Amino acid sequence: MCTIYSFSRALCATSYPSVLKPYTVTVFFSMASTNLKTSTIIVLCKNMRIWIDVLTPKQAFFFNVIREWLKERGHEVFSTTRSGYGGFEASSLVNYDIVSVGKHGLTPYEKLIESSRRIELLADIAVKKNFDLSISFSSPECARVSYGLGVPHIMFSDSPHAVHASKLTVPLSNLLFTPWLIPKKVWVKYGIIERKIVQYKCIDAAFWIKNWDYKDVRRELNLSNKATIVIRMHEEHASYLLGKNKINVLDIIKSIVREYYDKANIVVLARYPNQFSYLRQELDDKIILPNFVDGPSLLKYSDIFIGFGGTMTHEAALLSVPSISLFPGKATLIESYLIRKGLVIRPKNPKKVNKIIRHYLYNIESRSRFEKKAKLLWSTMENPKEKIISKIELFKEKV
Repeated sequence: MCTIYSFSRALCATSYPSVLKPYTVTVFFSMASTNLKTSTIIVLCKNMRIWIDVLTPKQAFFFNVIREWLKERGHEVFSTTRSGYGGFEASSLVNYDIVSVGKHGLTPYEKLIESSRRIELLADIAVKKNFDLSISFSSPECARVSYGLGVPHIMFSDSPHAVHASKLTVPLSNLLFTPWLIPKKVWVKYGIIERKIVQYKCIDAAFWIKNWDYKDVRRELNLSNKATIVIRMHEEHASYLLGKNKINVLDIIKSIVREYYDKANIVVLARYPNQFSYLRQELDDKIILPNFVDGPSLLKYSDIFIGFGGTMTHEAALLSVPSISLFPGKATLIESYLIRKGLVIRPKNPKKVNKIIRHYLYNIESRSRFEKKAKLLWSTMENPKEKIISKIELFKEKV
């Protein structure tokens, strides 16, 4: 709800309530045909109390940018996450003040139970905080709590392949933001109308990669002056991968280690405790296995990236790092685009990964072409800040 105050030049225009943010407009009106008068109109819009639910490391980086944009406009932002998936740890890298509520379930049964418990905990918080608006990246708990309490829910997503999460969130969302690469019809089938979908011409990883505070993590990880190969482990427990045919990840990593152990630093980024356990058991003295690391900074100093699905593949491509995708499912829409642009390599046979590594590790011209392709991609994308914030602030009218 907006309140309009009108002041003539002779009046002091500073007596509006301090909790409201002023937008000043000067309007000309005529008292007589030859006598123009002016009046200043102060439009006061109530700042919103906005809740953001952050579920993953990618979302922590992504929503930290959105949060800063909202705070610049005077809005109050409260953020939650869950334990067990890295969202809380990732938020510490960007000084994102966030509260952990509930935890992440691994098996289908655990997902159901933990989600139900988290809904109850978040509902209590939402009632006490009296939020005006909620934002999430396909958070089933955030969407359900918001719908139940009558709070408008805004959703971001570049992952229509995450069918389970999309079915639980898209129909309950008042607005959906998505990259331009994802056709609106892909989202409509989940239960949202086209006019509620807003596309922006930017890959999500670019939101934080562009202005990231890069640090030299080589000393922290005790990396030598050799080339660096980064491997991001597969997502074992995502709902969208349940039942998919899985390649033997450990065999592929062992093959890379056998060929490049004495030629390169091999950094493996695990996702779950069991992955840490068997990697330490099988390859402990041959790989670098950090508990947690500044991912974008690590990629900045890397020569090759190998991902089994996830946002780091996109990050590597945007940072001009040759990126090999061994994602077990069908290539996502974003990944398919990066493949077409020559920024991601997706071998038909995972056993050929060493040949691809060899090509990009020792071929300077190939690396140079990668950099040119990445720069071209950056030049085609927009800064979506104003488009996103202006759409979000339309919800002020309902506050």
